[in-house]
Amino acid sequence: MELRPSACQKGMIGIAGHVGVGHAFSHSGFFQEDSGGFAVLLTLLDRACPLDIEIASVRVLDGEHVVVTTRGGGTGSAWALHGFTPYEESLMQQAVRQRCAAPQTLASLIFGRVYGQGAGTQACAFCLAAAKAMLDTVRTAWPYTLASAPEDMPNSCGEYLGGVIDINGIPASWLLTINATCGGIGPNEDAEGCVPIGNKAQIMRALDMENTPLLVLEGKAYMPTQEPPLAHNALFVRWNGEYDNPVSGQCYERAARESGYPVLVQSNTYPRMGTSLSEETQHLGQRIVSLGEAYGKAETAAEKIELMAELATLCSHDAGGSIFMSDAVHRYAGNGGLWPGLGAMLSLIVTEEEARTWKSLRLTQEELDMLTDVLARAASYLYERREEALAFVSERRPRITGEDLLRMISRRCVR
Repeated sequence: MELRPSACQKGMIGIAGHVGVGHAFSHSGFFQEDSGGFAVLLTLLDRACPLDIEIASVRVLDGEHVVVTTRGGGTGSAWALHGFTPYEESLMQQAVRQRCAAPQTLASLIFGRVYGQGAGTQACAFCLAAAKAMLDTVRTAWPYTLASAPEDMPNSCGEYLGGVIDINGIPASWLLTINATCGGIGPNEDAEGCVPIGNKAQIMRALDMENTPLLVLEGKAYMPTQEPPLAHNALFVRWNGEYDNPVSGQCYERAARESGYPVLVQSNTYPRMGTSLSEETQHLGQRIVSLGEAYGKAETAAEKIELMAELATLCSHDAGGSIFMSDAVHRYAGNGGLWPGLGAMLSLIVTEEEARTWKSLRLTQEELDMLTDVLARAASYLYERREEALAFVSERRPRITGEDLLRMISRRCVR
């Protein structure tokens, strides 16, 4: 497989991967390593243009901001609500000399696990700073012009970076996305996957990714509702047969099966135009209200402690199933951020045994290499079927634009 940076301004196909900083836990026992898409795409880029993402230094400034640098010249910074203690600054020094393309895995290595929704702001801020340093390493090393922009979702502080890579002579546009909320309290993933919204829409337009069939990457997850239960970890290929691009999904499936790794394929996932997200939000809100009412009536310390612990669990775990996306975006893009017609999703799904052992998932280098191999192979297959895939891009394009969506969610944030 020949990989190299491309001087082309746009690709014939596209690849998108993101990190959702802090999106580690959800309701119903679901949890994930949500930097896998970012890490797999970064691994692919590293094969084309060597990237030294080894952590060179970690510093805390003013007790609130963490700055991470790589040996490849990348720098990233973030701040944490409630700041960092000297002990936490000392803990983060363990990242120095580590080379890990998955920022959430790196943060888990340092802090033990990652919580979003304001439950673990220090780990989230470190994760964001590391992700930005890795992205900046690409910007420093890549020999051709790149497109970049800050994430412009309300109260967000992530970043987008895109370019073009040659895969066996095929120019493919690529887009790295960091979704993060300021202070480490997120994530807001309205711009995950391939949702063309705000500044991300401008980057996608510059790379022609709004008009090109895409291969979208996600992370590694445990789904307790999976039936039958998995005997082995598996590659997970998903798309919605009514809304997404089945050609992208079929190319992923072909490449995945050729890997020799167990494969699970679902073509009926990511339902659209429903109300599941708003219903989950309402359900969680009702549970919080009930706890608040019970707490207001509690008289003993034991009662108050038990109720507050339950509330903390709702915040650190269950809330991850509804806070990550706005209802308006979810109606069109589903849980994975797949914009209709554009692509399909590749990720990993794990066994109950691994979930029980690790409790907060991590990605290994072996897994990243395997996923990258599948991605590169799928890219070649997608190019062969490009004309067929383009028909779905055109036919399933929604009438609403990303700019319309941004106005809708921004209006609702005004108080």
